[in-house]
Amino acid sequence: MVDDEPEEEVGQKREKRKPGKHVTVKEEKKDSNEVVVELTDSAGEEESAELKRLQKDKGLHVEVRVNKEWYTGRVTAVEVGKKAVRWKVKFDYVPTDVTPRDRWVERGSEDVRLMKPPSPEHQSPNMEQQQKQQEEVVAAQPSTSECVRTEPDTTATSSSSHEIVDLLAQTLRNCLRYFLPPNFPVSKKELSSMSSEELVAFPLKEYFKQYEIGLQNLCNSYQTRANAQAKACGEKLHAQEQKLAETKEKLQKLRTNIVALLQKVQEDIDINTDDELDAYIEDLITRGD
Repeated sequence: MVDDEPEEEVGQKREKRKPGKHVTVKEEKKDSNEVVVELTDSAGEEESAELKRLQKDKGLHVEVRVNKEWYTGRVTAVEVGKKAVRWKVKFDYVPTDVTPRDRWVERGSEDVRLMKPPSPEHQSPNMEQQQKQQEEVVAAQPSTSECVRTEPDTTATSSSSHEIVDLLAQTLRNCLRYFLPPNFPVSKKELSSMSSEELVAFPLKEYFKQYEIGLQNLCNSYQTRANAQAKACGEKLHAQEQKLAETKEKLQKLRTNIVALLQKVQEDIDINTDDELDAYIEDLITRGD
């Protein structure tokens, strides 16, 4: 409190304040002869509050881009400059000894980003606000499935569905015509002209039943024919075996008669086997020539 202080001295005190800081001067006049002057450094208080708030960034889990690769780490220090705020990030893992263990990065630059999800207890107010804005933008964008439900392309879908149905119907007609059982009530010509609705009502159960019956009859006919051929071949083989046995018996009798005839002509002849007889006869024929 200053008693009877002229206004000129008060003005000089205002000019002597430090440059770069905002000083608020409050003057109160209690009476005509008394003036109270209060000086408050509001800029210093704001800088201190801002610094304390930025110090809360320590401990944030972030990712930093180094040589086009992203590495995870934690903010260990905060430096407030004239133009920007910088973080000192200590990496959790680096691949080689050449990669730095920590790095100073500018807060909010393209080379640093919060990990997803970030640590809730270490989020700064600015980062929380940015994250909420991003979540609101994502929530505002409709999903792909919602877009399809709200604005479906009915024309393209309907046209594609009709083409698929027609193709399936034609394939079914071809299959039914190919395996059509004999004497089936529906002819191949009628099958070719059936619509999709008629094909849906087609009696497939009866169709397959008759097809199986016809297939079984065909297999039975093949089996009967094969059995008959096998029986005929067996009978023919048996007859040939009998004929062969009779021929062998006749040949043996003929050899016996030849040996008896030779013994009458030449009493000292000695023939004991069929091979000896064949050799003796060949020798006689050769000598006769």
